[in-house]
Amino acid sequence: MIRRRVELEVSRAVEVSEQRLRRFCREEVAQAIESLAPALDSALRQIAQEEVTALAAAEAARTAVSGAIGAAVERGVRKAEVRAAVRREVARLVTETRPAVIDVRVDGGPPSQVDGDSHALLPDLLLALGAGCHVFLVGPAGTGKSTMAQQAAGALGLDFFALSVGPTTPTSKIFGYLDAGGSYHDTPFRRAYQDGGLMLLDELDNGHPGLLTELNQALALDLCAFPDGMVVRHRSFLLVTTGNTYGTGGDRQYVGRQALDAAMLDRLVTIEVPVDEALETRLALAHAPSRPEQAERVLAEVRRLRGLAEEKRLPVIFSPRASINAARLLESGASMAKTMQWCVTRGLSLAHRAALGLTP
Repeated sequence: MIRRRVELEVSRAVEVSEQRLRRFCREEVAQAIESLAPALDSALRQIAQEEVTALAAAEAARTAVSGAIGAAVERGVRKAEVRAAVRREVARLVTETRPAVIDVRVDGGPPSQVDGDSHALLPDLLLALGAGCHVFLVGPAGTGKSTMAQQAAGALGLDFFALSVGPTTPTSKIFGYLDAGGSYHDTPFRRAYQDGGLMLLDELDNGHPGLLTELNQALALDLCAFPDGMVVRHRSFLLVTTGNTYGTGGDRQYVGRQALDAAMLDRLVTIEVPVDEALETRLALAHAPSRPEQAERVLAEVRRLRGLAEEKRLPVIFSPRASINAARLLESGASMAKTMQWCVTRGLSLAHRAALGLTP
């Protein structure tokens, strides 16, 4: 009986103890949770903020990519445009490419240099002039003969004088004249002959043969008779003449040219000046930097027609001037059709157009 009672009291005590322990644990857990609440809230806020930031970054990236794609579409970037840009860059590099710099040394003096756009035969002209020879440059129209003479004067450090002659050019245009008061009026030829310089007589084969024989004395001797007396030739006087024929008279292309006196021609070193296609290309592309493709098409067509005209011996000319002027027009906004009509095919007869494979 006593034992049963003791067991009941023990059991009740244990139950009370367990209740107290559970209540104590709950209070301790609650206190622990309460103490940890600020840290948990901070951690949760940080996680939430990082999630928001990540979402914002993703949205910004999506917007940027979408904008870039939209801009590219709006600009209409196409393979053809990329190719055109590359061709423009290539054309720019081509126009910047120049022939090798030419070193010039005369009479043992210091060397001078010629750079820029020049004909491939400019060194030959400089060689002849450096030897003290007077020169006759012969070649088709537009090959750069007159420009070669001017560049040669600059390379040799000489003053440049020029005169174009024709069938009616009087002797006074070359040798000067005395007026009614007895005063002498000089000419570019007189200044070059007396004071030194390079004199260009352009279109020599277009001048009257009788006029040109007046030059024989000036070229053969160190003296020349002018209206005001005899003049001694300056040691640095040089003469360059140009022509489209060899002085044998007109031909199928240059019908009005004169037959020149053989004694006159014998005093000149003759250099043939053909078309320099590399120079033609550089000059044409340089004048049409924003339309190189069209300029190349014009160049190709001019050269095709030039070759056919020579092959069939047609009395028509397709000179580098056609290519260069066409390039200028293209750069100014002219259409290909107008450019070809104005610069290349102008004035062709129906028979010539048919021979060249052109539409009427």
